[in-house]
Formats: sequence, C-alpha cells, structure tokens
Amino acid sequence: MKNEEMKTTNLPYIDNVKAILITIVVNIGVVFLFQWPGGIDREGLILDSVICVFLTLCIDLWWVLRIMKKLRVEGKLPSQVPVSAFMQKLPKNPIALGTLYFLFFGVLTVGLNLLITGFFGIQQMRFKPWLIYKLIYTTLLSVKIVEYSIFRYVQPDWSTGGQGSQAVRNPIPRIGLFKEIYGSVTGNIALNIIIGSILGGAVLMADGSVTIFPTTASGIPVTGLIFGLIAGVLVTSGVVGAMDKSIKTADPILMEQATNNRWYTWMPIRKIPLYLLVCSFVMIFSAIVLRALMLLFDLPYMNFFQFSIFITIYATIIGKPLSSLLIRRCMQKDYIAYIVHKVQQKSA
Repeated sequence: MKNEEMKTTNLPYIDNVKAILITIVVNIGVVFLFQWPGGIDREGLILDSVICVFLTLCIDLWWVLRIMKKLRVEGKLPSQVPVSAFMQKLPKNPIALGTLYFLFFGVLTVGLNLLITGFFGIQQMRFKPWLIYKLIYTTLLSVKIVEYSIFRYVQPDWSTGGQGSQAVRNPIPRIGLFKEIYGSVTGNIALNIIIGSILGGAVLMADGSVTIFPTTASGIPVTGLIFGLIAGVLVTSGVVGAMDKSIKTADPILMEQATNNRWYTWMPIRKIPLYLLVCSFVMIFSAIVLRALMLLFDLPYMNFFQFSIFITIYATIIGKPLSSLLIRRCMQKDYIAYIVHKVQQKSA
C-alpha cells in the first residue's frame, strides 16, 4: 500500500489504548470526587477543563515518552514518518513540551466547552449529563494529546531513525479538513431543511419566507434514521472506495502480511450487504442516541442553528470510529483476496 495512503488512514502505532483508559478513569474519578451529586455550573466547568487538561497531559505525555524511549533504544522507531518542520521547533524536553501543550489544549478545551454550553443555553448540568459530557470530551482530548505527543517524538531530530515499518499519521489539521467540516455543516443544514419540508417542520409562508420549526426530542428519531442512512452510505462509500483503490495498487507483500481477525471478518465482504449492515446500524444507533442526548441534556427542543451544530458534532464523533472499523475490515486477508480476485477476473 502506498505510504501516503497508509499515513492518512492508520492510527499512531504504539499501544495508546491503556493510556487513554487510565486518563478516562482518573478524570471520571475527579467528577465523582468533586462534582457528585450536585453536577457543575459554567464557572466550575472552566476550572474542571483546566484540571482535566493538566491530568491528561501528565498521564499521556509520560506514557508516550516512556514507550518511545524504549523503542528508540531497541531501534524499532518507524523508518518513514511525515516530517514536520513546525513540530521539530517544539521543545524535546517533556516538561517544556508539556507546558506548551497545556497552554494550547487548555485554551482550546475551555473555549470549546464554554462555546458549546453557551450555544445551547446550559448554565448548570446535573450529575448524570455532566458525567456523560465529561466522558466524551476527556476521551477526545486524550486521543489528540496522544497523537500530538507521538508526532513530536517521531520527528528525526529526536528519533534518530529506526527500522520499524509501522506508518505514522500526521494529526495536524489540513486545509482540506476544514473544507470537509464546512461541507458537513452545510450538508446538515440542507438535510434539516429537506427533512423539515417532508415532515412539516419547514413551512413556506404566504410572504414567501421559510419558517423552520424547532427540532423536538419526540421527533428527532426520524431525523436520526434519515441521517443514519445518508451518513452510512457516504462513509462506507468513501472508505471502501479508497481502500479498494489502495489494495489494487498495493505491493504483493501486503497479502502476505495481512491476517484474518475474527473481530472484523464477521462483516460482509460484498458491497451491498456491507452497505446494508452499516446503514442499519447507524440508523438505529442515531435514532436512539440523538433522542437520548436531547433528554439527557434537558433539551426538549432545538432551534435550526442549534440542531445544525448538534448534528455536526455528532457526525464528527461517530465518523472516526466508523471509518476506522471499515478500514480494518478492508485490511483483512479475506477482503484483500476478494478484491484481488475481482481485479484478476476483469483482466482475464
């Protein structure tokens, strides 16, 4: 498989699951220790965000550096990495790097948390919704800190090269990523208008103006079903198409390195059954979860703009694990053999 294609799909190659789980457990422990059973207000959210970033950095940066030092001594660091001049300007010293990361992720986390709660008019969160919210944002924060920590310490000014064959993903956002986010927002706005027109939520007034009624908790399961269908088709089509193209142009050694992992091989190989499986899951999951989230965060209804942000955040969160699952399915030995066989049949 081409290096560039691998770099855009693979996660960081070291075992980071344990570090993320430890971070989650510690930060959730803080919730039970200081915010149970009363929940949290917006002032408390600022302090909690700062504490969360500090604890997450201490755990994740230490975890990454410990493993990276071991791999460097063993000569197992990756031999090919996306070199970044910007990352090499950051300090190698973990305390200095952690300080910079703390300032960056601290401002980002506090700002986003205040923006989201302010946009939805949330001044106080009860314990249960706060626990779920903290779980979500802690996980996302930990994943990004791990990625950026790894990316700093695979740069050639620190790693000094190695013999590892694992691919390393560049976590720095690309211009294309912002275009995708913009496209997702506009696509969700269009989706809301279309659904509203079909279900009566968007009404053309006598003066020619369009009035879009609020999205209610009782009506959002239908929105979840339609959104799940569209998202399932788009994500599956994009990932499977890119992976098929990569497999067709891959080196023969790819087939030899591939294995059949039962956690992924249960999923269909053929396109239509795979589409049906993914779409069915995302539709049912979205119909249930979207309603549950509205009820959990005391949002009996959302206006047009709140819904657009809400569904965009939701799509961003579920898009990555869904894409990762499909990528891993397509990298199994049975799927690669299936695609190679189809190519051979066409060329025969």
